[in-house]
Amino acid sequence: MTPVTLRLAAVVVALAAPLAAAVPEAPPSLRRFALLAGANRGAPERPALRYAVRDAERFGRVLTAMGSVAPQDATLLREPTQKAFGEALAALAARASQARRSSARVEVLVYFSGHADEEGVLLGAERLSYRDLRAAIRAMDADVGIAVLDACASGAITRLKSGSAHPAFLSDVSMDVQGYAFLASSSEGEAAQESDRLGGSYFTQALLTGLRGAADVSGDGRVTLGEAYQFAFNETLSQTTTSQAGAQHPSYDIKMAGTGDVVMTDVRRISASLLLGAEYDGRFYVLDATGHLVAELRKAQGRAMELGLEPGEYQVYYEEQEKLLSTPMRLGEGQRQELVRGRLKPAKRLPTLSRGGAAERDRLDRRTRVEFLGSLWSDSIETTRDGSRVTDNPFGLSLLHWFRPDLALEVAVSDRGSIDTTSGGAFVGSTRGLAAGGRYYPRVSGRLRPFGLASLGVYADDGIRHQLEDRNGIGLGTTLGLGGDLFLGRHLTLSVQGSFNAVSGRDTHLDLRLGGGFAFGGPRR
Repeated sequence: MTPVTLRLAAVVVALAAPLAAAVPEAPPSLRRFALLAGANRGAPERPALRYAVRDAERFGRVLTAMGSVAPQDATLLREPTQKAFGEALAALAARASQARRSSARVEVLVYFSGHADEEGVLLGAERLSYRDLRAAIRAMDADVGIAVLDACASGAITRLKSGSAHPAFLSDVSMDVQGYAFLASSSEGEAAQESDRLGGSYFTQALLTGLRGAADVSGDGRVTLGEAYQFAFNETLSQTTTSQAGAQHPSYDIKMAGTGDVVMTDVRRISASLLLGAEYDGRFYVLDATGHLVAELRKAQGRAMELGLEPGEYQVYYEEQEKLLSTPMRLGEGQRQELVRGRLKPAKRLPTLSRGGAAERDRLDRRTRVEFLGSLWSDSIETTRDGSRVTDNPFGLSLLHWFRPDLALEVAVSDRGSIDTTSGGAFVGSTRGLAAGGRYYPRVSGRLRPFGLASLGVYADDGIRHQLEDRNGIGLGTTLGLGGDLFLGRHLTLSVQGSFNAVSGRDTHLDLRLGGGFAFGGPRR
């Protein structure tokens, strides 16, 4: 090597030394585990939920995409028993303990969506107490333990203050934060609500939207625990204030010490993202290729926003004052695509996106209805053994309960008043019945919903009617029919149905009936 070469090498080394010193050290080895549980079924007296399992699945996808949880380190439980949940917690503790041998940090997250009360989460007819859940998480050989509960009265877990602090959940290597956090979707004694419009619970939908980047107030591409909670609180409260169950207030128990904040997700970790410019001022809805809502948020003017999304096809809706605009978007692997204002076109206001649309919301969320139906027409004209011509005028009262958006159980009582048409319309008795069956509602949008119905029942004639005819007093019957419900407001429905009716030992007949119903109730978590 010549003297000139040596001098050049020395200069390069001298110049490179400060740059090398500025390069941060590699982050310590980190292993994160997640246990995600969804239970639609709670205690027998509670109505089944529809989206608790789906909420757990969606939460897991966000954690594996943006929260540094490897797919093999995420465990999903669908409709677990208390035993299965306990075994999963024990397995999580064992894996965390084993990971400590090779990882500098080990962190665990437990997410539950389902039913709960003031004492614990409900798994079918069984209960796992909040105290036992907290104790199980804090006893794990991990640097971090955290619980997120989306259930009624889950805020009771935030009132248990015993125990020592642990390092923060998903803490960034540049932060020095110690502590623990328990997040709950509602305050103690409050109902946690879910919605068909969202396809999940209000709290989980808001929290996931925030974790995807909507809560990133600082704009650094990372969503902190404080940002995520504040976003979820505001969105949950604003969307439930006018709901039938009332305002829902998420709660927390966070004990942190040190500098910085807890980082929950990093938008930069996901392979695709949607950029919303600072000029937009309104509400956004992002639907995936299957029509499911992925993100919903209110964006203020003056702050740009980036949403982390999986590669795929999306439909983006932008609600600006009274206008609704929309555009399709395709996000490829590794693509960061900005929403261009010129591509937004006027769109019809879809029921999925309606805010404050009482008829559509009630159609989906109200779970029980009382309905009265009276006769419009019947072909039931019979000749009795004494030569009288008798026609029936049916009416009935039904109680319907939806256990799925498209299926309802129905219990009905009916009375077919009999009129003798050969004697000036004299009343000659009636046939009374008790029937049980169901209705199927195809998944169509709008105020009018068609349905098919089927039922089996027991029918009996009163003494007057029985004496006019050669027939047994009690018979078994079946009803098949078609109809439609028209939703008139928050509680009222108008129904029309045509049916074919057959009772053993009696003539078959066709009926056309019109009635009205009153809907009430909704799903509690």
